[in-house]
This record gives sequence, structure tokens and C-alpha cells, in this order.
Amino acid sequence: MNKHPVSRLFALALLFATGNAPAQDAGTVLFATGSVTAERQPAVSLEKGDAILAEDFVITGDASRAQLLMIDDAKIAIRPNSRVQIGEYVYASSESTAGPAVVTSDDNSSVLNLVKGGFRTITGAIGREDPSDYEVRTAVGVLGIRGTDFAALLCSGDCDTAPGVTPGATVPDGLYLMVLDGSIAFSNEIATLVLVAGEYAYIPFDTRQPARLDEAPPVFIDDSDFRFGDDLDDDGIVDPPDDAVPPTGFDAALGTRRAPDSSAQQPASDADTSDDTGREPPAQQIRGIGSDGNEVDLTPGGLPDPQNRTIGFSTGPLGLVDTVWSFVSDNLSGEYQLDGNNNVTSFTGGFPLRSGPDTATFDIGSSANVDTGFDSVTVLRWGRWAGGMASITLSDGTVTGQDLGTQSIHWVSSPQWTAAPAMPIAGTASYTLIGNTSPTDNFGNTGVLGAATFDADFTNMLVDSTLVIDINGASWTAAGQGSIGAAAQLPAHLFQGIYNNVTITDPTGTAIGSGSFSGFFSDSGPASDPTFPGGVGLTFSLQDQGGTVSVSGAAAFGNP
Repeated sequence: MNKHPVSRLFALALLFATGNAPAQDAGTVLFATGSVTAERQPAVSLEKGDAILAEDFVITGDASRAQLLMIDDAKIAIRPNSRVQIGEYVYASSESTAGPAVVTSDDNSSVLNLVKGGFRTITGAIGREDPSDYEVRTAVGVLGIRGTDFAALLCSGDCDTAPGVTPGATVPDGLYLMVLDGSIAFSNEIATLVLVAGEYAYIPFDTRQPARLDEAPPVFIDDSDFRFGDDLDDDGIVDPPDDAVPPTGFDAALGTRRAPDSSAQQPASDADTSDDTGREPPAQQIRGIGSDGNEVDLTPGGLPDPQNRTIGFSTGPLGLVDTVWSFVSDNLSGEYQLDGNNNVTSFTGGFPLRSGPDTATFDIGSSANVDTGFDSVTVLRWGRWAGGMASITLSDGTVTGQDLGTQSIHWVSSPQWTAAPAMPIAGTASYTLIGNTSPTDNFGNTGVLGAATFDADFTNMLVDSTLVIDINGASWTAAGQGSIGAAAQLPAHLFQGIYNNVTITDPTGTAIGSGSFSGFFSDSGPASDPTFPGGVGLTFSLQDQGGTVSVSGAAAFGNP
């Protein structure tokens, strides 16, 4: 079975299922203090003894904490002002699991999504039996484990008042990691970094470059928000058991870092840490793991030339799955090709199979790039492949063709980048349509995108999209909502959603349809308000209720 790293496979596999299976039990609340809720349908306030379900978003408010006992005996302590999703939680040996019976341990799965704030976890049977079944996803990368007690904290302008931080100090935004026992491996598209007990790391939002820290960051000096315990006192503070052992890497009395366990295997380092640039060296040396697996010194710093692009595409029925298709992914250097006018002629993206999305290389083949466009402010480009035959190579090497005689593959491309754009954590922005391809259906007709809107709510990580399309004598209107970044289990700058209100009006009457969209935010560039990403690339696919007619297109937005 082909597998593609989850941090690189960003599929919108919305095949319009007719129903949803009941959510499975994932764990139980050991205790909750303050405002602790589970975001589900309907949302509920959580108290001791309440069930935690797969796909729940567990949310803690100010001065609020929660401790969860999962079905595999893992423990999760969630700090104040956090948002953690129990993405998947299946354990074959659990007798409490609701829903369909789980037969084999091969089906074990633990996937947590850290959207905001932080938590500490002691892994349970799933992680001990097969570490590959355990994953923590964040906006900057994915965490795997090797029998571990660790903490993760996502700072987005909200950590300056965290316990241990000096009053008035500013905590840089990004992901902070602390390992108390065992080891973890953090991975993203840039590097992989392994941490053992007593070690710390920082991954900034802007560069996404994992960096090892030589001492505990201030957010981990006081670990009261991450402490496990059996009881709460009258003030809502966790009291640890009498025989509790101070966490590795901390002195319980002084609150300072202790030396890591000498028996733990430490990564070797032969990096050159000299700095002959004349600049004052940073307070902590910054080290990372390069693509070749070797540790390198990143302290002086120096970004490589930008060569990555985010590319979204959409089309009508594709492959063996009779459904519309919209997909977005980050293409690294070598995964895409451009022609002399910088229009996309090859890219890596998702291909729908009946077993799920595969990763494929799309090549323009004998087709032509038409409806191409470019905006000099956002540096977004768009176009569609039409006519002839496109070539698609699946991950197992199978080559298939896609006839584009009666439909098109629409694409939109971001500017080149080295680090993915930094995303705002609050505020709302409305974007203006600045360019688009002509929408096409799967019968060879070309239409007009009469109007389109795009709004982003960065506080709640939501986007809204509307379309008005005239094609083949019918007017299609679509309105829908989607999620941004970790809320959609995607990198921070990507989004995906569905059009749940689609109407099709022609001389015979009005019908309903469905649809999906996906896309990306790009850097602010010379935008009037650099607080927000300056550009948005979006692709969409719509279909009628019977799945007979599909309409696809691409659009670019700017001027937030």
C-alpha cells in the first residue's frame, strides 16, 4: 500500500457521502476546572467522568484545565486557552470503544491536532505497541513518538503571560517542544528533528525550520499548566500525587533546568558554530537537521533561494471516481515545472482512487495552457489546461491519461517561497476578485464567472466563499464555508471547504447541487494592510444533484 507523509498530502477528498458514522468513544475526562467544552454537534460542557469522542475539539478557557484518560490509558493534560482536536482514536484492545467492532491491532490509531495552546501527554498502549500509529499534527509539522512523555505549546501572540515568562517579555510565535521521557521526532517539509529526555525545540511560524534549544524556553520553566495529578484543591490547582517524581529536566524546588539523563542517547553534533559575521551571537545556539539527516548549525542563519510553490487545481470527473475534485498542496523544488511564461505545466497533487486519494504527478502532455493570467501585486498566476491529453503518473509508477477535450484542469499558483507565509491569529478580512479562469463543464462548454467573494475569519479559522457562474444557458450560484490550517488538518496557510448551498437555474426551473473548494493564502507583499496575507488562490468544483454536469474553475483574490 502506498503511503505519502501526512505533512505533504493535503487532500480535499469530499465525495459527498450520504451519511456519517457515530463518533467513537476516545476517552474520559479525569478532571476539568474552569471552562472546558467539547466542540461537537451539539457542543457540551465537560465535567469529570464525561466521555471524549473521536473528532471532538476540546477547548479550555482562561484559567481552565483538563486532564483526559484515553482508551489506551494515555493521559493528556491540556493547559488554559487551548484547542486540541482528538482527530482519530481507535484501540483494538479497548472494550469501551463504541461503534463498529475493531478487529486487529493494525487498525490502532491516535491522531491529535494541536490548533491552539498546549498540552502534555504520556503515551499509552497505541504509542508503545507501534509508534507509527501515533501522531500529533500542528500548523508547522507533525510529531511522532518513541514511548514518550512530552509537552507541546503553540504560541500565537498569547504566551507572553504564560507561567515562567518574565513580565514584559515577548515570547516569539511558534511551536515549543519539551521531552520528559523517551523521545519524539518532529518532521515537516524542511527537516526532521529528534529530541530525547531533557531536550527542547522551537519551530517558528515564518521559517518553519526546526531548531534545538540548549536550555528550557521560558514557557516551560514553570510547568504548572502541564502537571498531571489526581486531585484539585479548592483553588482549582492540580495537586500531584505524594510519590510524584519531578519531571526530567526540571528542579522542582528551583524551577530551573537540570542536565539531561546521561544515559539517554544524545544526537552527535559536528556543526561549525563559529560566527565570523561580526554580529552579536544569539543567546542560544540554534541547530537543526538538514535534508540529508545531518545536524547543522543554523545560528548565523541564511535562507536558501525561494523555490517552492503552492499549487491548487480543480477539474470535473477525474480517474475512476465520478466526482468533482479540488485539491491544494505545497510543491517543493523539482515537483513542478513552468513554461517560459512561468505558467504551470507540471505539478504534484492528489488523484482520487476508490481506496482514497493518491499522490500523482500531473503533466500538461498534449494539452495547452489557456486563460492564463498574472497579478503583479500578489504575484499569483492562474490558467487551465484544455484540449489534447494530460498525462498523470501515480505514486506506484502507473501512467494514465486524462482526456481534456470536453473538460479542463484549472490551476492557480502562489509566488515562490522559502518559508510558508506567516498567518495572523486574529481579525477578519474580505478579499476582492482580481482574476480567474473561465469556468468549464464536462461537456465542453465555457462559461463566465460573474461574481465571487472570499472572506476570512482568522480568529475562528474559517473562510466563506460565494460564486455566480453563467454557463450553457444556466446560472449556478454557490455559497459555502471552510476551515483554515490546523482546523482542517492542513498547514497554516491552506484551507478547504464545501459549498452546501448550490442552486442551478435554467429555463426549465431550479435544481440543487453540491461542491467543494480548496486553496491557499500567500505573503502580504505590497498589500495595503500587511497584517493579513496579501493574496488568495482558490479552485472550485460544482456538480448537479445527479452528478451529470460538473463545473470547475480557478480564481485569485487580493486587496484584503
